[in-house]
Amino acid sequence: MTAPPPSEVPTTLAGKLDLLLRRLAVTIGHTPSVRELAARTAPADGDPPSLSHAVINDLLNGRKTNPPCTTIQAVAQAFDAPAAYLLPGWDDLTGLTAYQQEPGIREAVRLVAGLGPEAAAELVAAARDIRARRSLSTAPVPEVPDVPPLAPEPTRPGRRRGGRRSDTEMAARAADN
Repeated sequence: MTAPPPSEVPTTLAGKLDLLLRRLAVTIGHTPSVRELAARTAPADGDPPSLSHAVINDLLNGRKTNPPCTTIQAVAQAFDAPAAYLLPGWDDLTGLTAYQQEPGIREAVRLVAGLGPEAAAELVAAARDIRARRSLSTAPVPEVPDVPPLAPEPTRPGRRRGGRRSDTEMAARAADN
């Protein structure tokens, strides 16, 4: 995977949510609806969802750009992402996800804290050596993973909505009857 060019790294809340939506669609195998996303904000104890589908829709479309912390936490839960990624200036999704999911990474960061840049460089070199020994790429890992665009939703069979049939379509339909 290659890192997207800096111009394509999302910085707005709506842009970040779009990236997370694409990432979630890859994970679960389909693009979730806003109602599905709202259902994913429900606490584990069976209480109703924390957010409505309308709020999630407004966030995805950029109509709400400064939600409260409780909304950020619920949206992060819905997208299975670190809440910090949704805040301005926190754009390293890969690093934040690793930090959130791996206690060992959190301990490594605490151990290096205060030791200076040389210690951080040693830690990075050691991590690259480990990746090389495990036959993993030693190239820099992108801050934002390369996620494919959403696949177009298949059209549903049934009655056509929104609009009048053209004269040609009406004539063809009349000829069939």
